This record gives sequence, C-alpha cells and structure tokens, in this order.
Amino acid sequence: MPSATPVLVQPLRLAGPGDRRLVTGPLTAAHGWIPTRTPEGATRFTSPCRTATLSMDGGGGSPVAWTVHGYTRPGAEPLWRASFSSGTPAEITAAFTTVLAANLHSRHYDRQRGTPASVLAARGWVPDRESPRGFHDQLSPDGWALYRHRLGHQPHEDEVAGLVPATWTMLAGTPKFPSWRAEFTAGVPFPPLVSAALAFSDPGPVLRPTGEVPARHRAFVTVLRDSSGGRSPGPPRLAEASAAHLPLPRPAPAARRR
Repeated sequence: MPSATPVLVQPLRLAGPGDRRLVTGPLTAAHGWIPTRTPEGATRFTSPCRTATLSMDGGGGSPVAWTVHGYTRPGAEPLWRASFSSGTPAEITAAFTTVLAANLHSRHYDRQRGTPASVLAARGWVPDRESPRGFHDQLSPDGWALYRHRLGHQPHEDEVAGLVPATWTMLAGTPKFPSWRAEFTAGVPFPPLVSAALAFSDPGPVLRPTGEVPARHRAFVTVLRDSSGGRSPGPPRLAEASAAHLPLPRPAPAARRR
C-alpha cells in the first residue's frame, strides 16, 4: 500500500503527529495570534493580549515540539508552562491551544465541569498500582497510555523551567520509554487541560497517511478503511469507516506493562 494512502487510525493518541496546521490555523485565523521568529530560529505565536505564547521547535520535514507559556501580564515572568514533545498528535495539542485562545478574554473564570482525572475515569481509565511514590497514575484501558499527577508542593519557578517534574503529564507508550509526552505545570487553566485530556483519551479514529503511523504503534492500533476514499472533511467518526481492517506491517508485539 502506498505510504501516502489515507486511512483511519484509532486511538488518536497512537496515530502519529498529524497535520501541524490544526494547531496554528485556529490561533492565527480565528484568534489573531501573531507569528514571529525567535533569535534561536523557532517560530513563536503571541496572543493579541500578550498573555500567552506558543513556540514551535522544528519545521520542514522534521518533528515538531510545542511549548505554551502563560503570563499574568505582558512582560512578566511565565506563570505556567505546557509542553508537547515531538510525536504528539496535533489534535491533542490543538485541543489545548484552541480552548486556551478562546477563553483568554475571560481568564477562564467560566470553568467547565470536571477535571482531567474525572473525564479519564469516565472513559475507563483506572488507577495504576505501579505508580511511583509521589505520583498518582491513571492507566488507559489498552494499557498503552498513562496520565500522571504529581503530588505535593515544589518551587513554582523550578517547575516552569522544567527543573522538576510537572504537576500533570500525559504519556503514550510506557512510562520509561514513551513515544511522546505532554507536561503541564501548576497554574495551567483547567478548561484547556480538560480539553487536552478528552482528546488524549478519545478512542475514535483520525485520518493519517499510512506511512505516518509510527512503526512502534502498529501492533497496538486499529486501522479502518475510509469509506470516502480518504476525502472526509474534518475528524471522521467510526460511523464513516467500514469494519474491514487494512494490513499494516506489524513488528513483533512488545511485552505489555500490565
């Protein structure tokens, strides 16, 4: 099968990076964020109120990592940080940034109900008995993703600088060798964090070129035939896919964590 053939892959968290325009498009087109180049050569998007920035490291054909900073006022030290490593599905990063941008004007005072932990529990994520000391982990139903909550207090500046573990972490794969990770420090607004958790735990399929499905995930994803020939606009749902599995080259399955 040609590597560019679009297929439906589920779950989202194991589908591969996807289209980075899902992250930047809504910020510039709908919310007026301004792109600039940093002295280090990265691309930075700044909100009109200058209380949030999104930095993109990588470009062209290279993997992209994203970092979001929030500020109490323009020019102040960062209040919080959210980071998404290369390999993070664009839909998960976009779930965070789009909700963040839409609610900056209200400072997220109108908080939606629920927490990341509660929305994951509602989707069958369970406490992990192997959580390291000082952390509370929730394991996905398939065992190949983890949501980690760090317990206790640590210096705010060290957390924002990445010198100590973040308060919340999303991991796809095993904790020791994750395929990608997203980190959120204390102070991150809950609405975009909950939105990211909903995308992270979404069991439904997304479109991906066959060749972009990570090789290490091919033993653990389901690939469905797109009934529209890969021309479906927007995120497709299960009803749009046939039940026929498409053959992908699969490596020998690794040992399951649990």
